[in-house]
Amino acid sequence: MPPQKRIFRQDILQAATELVRKQGAQALSVRAIAREMNCSTQPIYSTFESMSALQDALMDYIRQTYLRTDATSYKEVAFSFLNFARNEKNLFRLIYLRQRDANDTIFEDPNQTETIRRLAASLQLSGTAAAEMHRRMQYYCYSMAVMMATGYLEFSEQELGLELTEYYRIILSYYKQVQNEQQLLYWLERSRNLLV
Repeated sequence: MPPQKRIFRQDILQAATELVRKQGAQALSVRAIAREMNCSTQPIYSTFESMSALQDALMDYIRQTYLRTDATSYKEVAFSFLNFARNEKNLFRLIYLRQRDANDTIFEDPNQTETIRRLAASLQLSGTAAAEMHRRMQYYCYSMAVMMATGYLEFSEQELGLELTEYYRIILSYYKQVQNEQQLLYWLERSRNLLV
């Protein structure tokens, strides 16, 4: 008898991701994943004790694989998120447009800690103020991402860049209590490393 093919946790998560990418979250089931992998359901059930556990692991896998970025600028982080919405519509829907429990966090942002740290350092903001500023930028990006992921609107890279820069200027003015154009230019220059 030939040896059985070993199926690892990573294999299951990759197959589940491909299934969602091709057919959407509604297609996600143990049987469908097994079909995608050309195996029985047994290895999936022995790796994950329930469909809920598999879905939790899948969400984390997608966040780490598609949303974590080594971007060095704030704008790059935003572009990474927006391009995920544009290019991976079904995965975006699974992560961001699902029904949530009341205790669920609003955003799954694996880059949040580093992003807030960079904002605080570049703009001389407290951690609390930087976190609040980032949360408001997230709201803005999220709305554009939803429009792209649902096919409501499409933005070119240039349009996205202009929208992000303009909103950043507005929110920067608020958090730094900018009184005039000269002050705004000063803080834009101080934070230019975030806008590249």
